Amino acid sequence: MTRSLATLPSSRDAAAARRGRNLRRVGIVALVLLVLAALTGLLGPRAATTTASGDGYELIVRHGQITRSGLPVPLEITLTRPGGFDGPVTLAVSRDLLDRLDFNNWSPNPDGESVGPDRVEYEFTPPRGDTLHVLLDARTAPGQLPGLGRYSVAVVDDTGAAVAEVRFRMAVLP
Repeated sequence: MTRSLATLPSSRDAAAARRGRNLRRVGIVALVLLVLAALTGLLGPRAATTTASGDGYELIVRHGQITRSGLPVPLEITLTRPGGFDGPVTLAVSRDLLDRLDFNNWSPNPDGESVGPDRVEYEFTPPRGDTLHVLLDARTAPGQLPGLGRYSVAVVDDTGAAVAEVRFRMAVLP
């Protein structure tokens, strides 16, 4: 006597067959949408520009919005003050952002820095004219876990209070 070992149920009712077919269709549509999003660049690196103003300063920050581990990420800070700067300019950057980045150099290099619990303050010599432009040569640090972070860049006064602050989000994708 031979017994057969069936790998499928002996019978499926019509409702189960329709449910299975519909779930496969939903899965195929989701997969096609994911591939289309990747092909159009929606899942790739992206930069954004955020501005703030206060106390006569205009702060413009071009930053990474979406990145992946090991990719270059922009961080450009432009600070404008009509009439120029009276003394050294202090910029405060979220410490968490600097932990996410692997950076090579500032341009121009800061004259000094101090570290606080949640931010790093960089002091720059006042530029000639009304605008200080700072560029950070950076990439997303290798081995970063995916996630969405909230960060800030601010110009601070002598007391350490932010007079103009830009807040933004940056997502690190797998």
